[in-house]
Amino acid sequence: MCGRFAQKNIIKSTSDIVKTIIGKVDNIDNFNISPGQEAAVIKKYTNGRALELAHFSIFPSWAKDKEGFRPLHNTRIESLNKPYFKRLIAENRLLIPCSHFYEWSKSEENKKVPYCFKKKEDEIMYFAGIFEKNQFSIITTESTNKIHHRQPLIINKSKINDYLNIKNNALTVLGSIKPPELHYYQIGPEINNPKNNYKELINPLSK
Repeated sequence: MCGRFAQKNIIKSTSDIVKTIIGKVDNIDNFNISPGQEAAVIKKYTNGRALELAHFSIFPSWAKDKEGFRPLHNTRIESLNKPYFKRLIAENRLLIPCSHFYEWSKSEENKKVPYCFKKKEDEIMYFAGIFEKNQFSIITTESTNKIHHRQPLIINKSKINDYLNIKNNALTVLGSIKPPELHYYQIGPEINNPKNNYKELINPLSK
């Protein structure tokens, strides 16, 4: 799963693949994005790709009981053949640029231990996502690490065009992607509080 992530220097980092910026994305740095918050996403339009804001988590149009339904902040790649997700992946694809994301493991004392993930060279990551209206969900796949059994499906930069082109079969594109090598390390418990939002959250835990 991926319930928390960070967006650092997103405008600069995506300038080579984004043509326009829509809305107030000028001060987008956020080090603790959680479900329900706004985050920067990349969508494809007829005149090129755009960076804009959207809400993290989809409340599906068919879900009538808002209080009894848990919004979808993640969508398993294995679920994309189900009718609702099949429609979204066919028509409503986007990318979620990310500098860091977080996962938790359990200690011997059964306490949650947070870890920060990033690319080794601090390159930007692009999560595959789907959207409905102004809401998005991150597609997840089997994990390549020992911290959590799921992780975001990260699009290789060379596959961005293929994924965003709705003429292509999304599952074929996603199935051809090899997961990148990720670096991860333990961070402080301050990340556990969604209200905390500052750059030191991504720093390795001091020993």
